[in-house]
Amino acid sequence: MIRTRLEMAGYETHTARTGVEALKRVLELKPQGLVLDINMPELDGFGVLTALRARPELKFPPTLMLTARHAPDDVRRAVALGAKDYLTKPFNESQLLARVARLLRPPIPPAAPAPLTPLALRKDDLLL
Repeated sequence: MIRTRLEMAGYETHTARTGVEALKRVLELKPQGLVLDINMPELDGFGVLTALRARPELKFPPTLMLTARHAPDDVRRAVALGAKDYLTKPFNESQLLARVARLLRPPIPPAAPAPLTPLALRKDDLLL
């Protein structure tokens, strides 16, 4: 269902059934983003994130954890390992599409600070 909905929204998708397969596919496809479940056979989502972090030559794809696990410790661990977002099941399609769009949006560069201009104050002016 997730793949179908993302493809209907115009995303090119690839799937993996296990964490080991997911890691191999990330290494070969170098995707722009990654949607991971924590509960996967062979290697869980935390293991995939850990393995990706251990590969400094690989550009770590922005990752959305999409899982039935909603314990605060799971959320903290996923974020600490590099996940950019965390969505729990059940979810609705609009949540999924909004989160994926945000995940793939290019970062906005910080705005340059406005130049400071001297203020002309009279003797009785007070600036707070």
